[in-house]
Amino acid sequence: MDDRVESKEAPDPASLVEVRSDDAVATVVLRNPPLNILTSALKERIAEVFTELSADDGVRAIVLTGSGDRAFSAGANLKEFPDRIRLGNAYEVSKQGHRVSEAVRRCRCPVIAAIDGIAYGGGLELALFADLRIASRRSTFALPEVKRGIFPGTSGSQLLPRIVGGSNAKQLMMFGDPIDAAEALRIGLLNRVVDDGLVDQEAHAWARTLAERPGKALRFIKQLVDTGAAAPLEVGLEYESQLFARAFTTADAAEGAAAFLERREPRFRHA
Repeated sequence: MDDRVESKEAPDPASLVEVRSDDAVATVVLRNPPLNILTSALKERIAEVFTELSADDGVRAIVLTGSGDRAFSAGANLKEFPDRIRLGNAYEVSKQGHRVSEAVRRCRCPVIAAIDGIAYGGGLELALFADLRIASRRSTFALPEVKRGIFPGTSGSQLLPRIVGGSNAKQLMMFGDPIDAAEALRIGLLNRVVDDGLVDQEAHAWARTLAERPGKALRFIKQLVDTGAAAPLEVGLEYESQLFARAFTTADAAEGAAAFLERREPRFRHA
């Protein structure tokens, strides 16, 4: 959430998000310059795009990034806040954010957030929806909502502790101050930090590698980690056994074993 720059909604919602495909890797680009402010229209479009991509069997990895060189996303449009107070529709706004969160998190294939610049407020929450996060050294991160009398309400308050731990999450949300990429990496908010100018290259290299991994195994891993984190250990272990058994029935498991015995690289069919 950044109140330095206001953003106008694009007349055509479809233009707010660009989708590019390169073989099995899709790239989703936020296009609401200059700071990719998360308007209601943009959030709805993000949810639509990820729902569509999740249904596309030809897509096996996704890179989520922002246009321009200033921000991944600076978060919500503060001009909308007076209307939320006047109309009393904050609950609906939060649930819209949850729909975006669900669309990204439940996407069948891995999602990598490629962050270059600021990721504030809802922009940082959006990055939390991804499975993996890569950022440039110059990137900064903040959840400044508390400085406006509120708190992260589009899944951030629940996802952040699961990623960085309760104490670190409270510090970020209670103080509302920005942290740099090095600190974000240290607390586990980021998976990797790269030199400025290399984020897109590194994120797509990761995506291409993941696209070559067996698709069903990756989906099982996502389900286990995301579901198991919120379940009692015994429940998570039972779910692990069930999916482990299912993994051994896949064609990719048979191919993996055959490739090992024949001393060659596996040729996964993602089935």
